Amino acid sequence: METLERHFNARIAAFLDRTGMPPTTFGMRAVGDPNLMRQIAAGRSPSLRMADRVLAFIDGYDADSDGARAPPRRQRRRWSKAAAGRTRGGGAMADRPGGKRTDEPIRFIRASEIAARLGVARPTIYGWVEAGRFPPPIHLGPRVVGWIRSEFDAWVHNRIDETRGGAQGGARPNPNRERTE
Repeated sequence: METLERHFNARIAAFLDRTGMPPTTFGMRAVGDPNLMRQIAAGRSPSLRMADRVLAFIDGYDADSDGARAPPRRQRRRWSKAAAGRTRGGGAMADRPGGKRTDEPIRFIRASEIAARLGVARPTIYGWVEAGRFPPPIHLGPRVVGWIRSEFDAWVHNRIDETRGGAQGGARPNPNRERTE
């Protein structure tokens, strides 16, 4: 007689063989844990709830694909930092007014990361927002706010320009620079 655990493991192994899906991808898609298969192989028994989630994923995957093997995923192309600013379309952006990309996702940054990057406390950031000295946050949920990363970066660059005198026109002398007399 086959135990439930052996049946469960055999069903996962058959699914992985049939689809060609890597075990880490399977773990992430099924339960959000890329180490799931490694932990099961090491002897960890999943809870009934987790086993139900895994089996529901397998059943849903089979229903969506009608049992067909999923095509292999292409590897993402790695771009060097030098090539990151260049476009790949051969002038596709030149046709758009202003040359702005419209397909870039908006990235948010949380207060804790802003505080860490600036070396200030989170209440300081909220004080600056109230005083109108910092971009206002975007409400992402009932109790969650974030800042648009490009606005934060622009604010940092503006602060650098203001501090170094770039915005007022006169550059401050650099005290670390050697004097030639």
